[in-house]
Amino acid sequence: MALLTAETFSLQFNNKRRVNKPYYPRKALLCYQLTPQNGSTPTRGHLKNKKKNHAEIRFINKIKSMGLDETQCYQVTCYLTWSPCPSCAGKLVDFIKAYHHLNLSIFASRLYYHWHQEGLLLLCGSQVPVEVMGLPDSRGTCAGLLHGYIV
Repeated sequence: MALLTAETFSLQFNNKRRVNKPYYPRKALLCYQLTPQNGSTPTRGHLKNKKKNHAEIRFINKIKSMGLDETQCYQVTCYLTWSPCPSCAGKLVDFIKAYHHLNLSIFASRLYYHWHQEGLLLLCGSQVPVEVMGLPDSRGTCAGLLHGYIV
């Protein structure tokens, strides 16, 4: 897995309301950590949107392709640059309901305020915790948690 550069992490997970010049495109990135409850080494990775596949859909496909032991419980933590759209939120809920051995937590750097509230309500109503990273998280705590993703 190629690691994110510190600059990419800082620019993309920065949750300031306004960015300074030079302006840069804010991309949708998803970093994940899959931790087996048996104490084995966690699996980490990151994905971004590609063409018509949002990072969340690519994440679901990635986890499905791993062939995880269904008798083993896993904690899955996702760190997103943007909160999921309603369609992706629905697919995440369906995924977690189908894979009972996975426990999903989501941390978002920024929220889409408009129609994305529907997706957040769907996730929360399905017992998938969604938290918004504060400024210290997006630079400090989150950077510490995501240490394995950054060069």
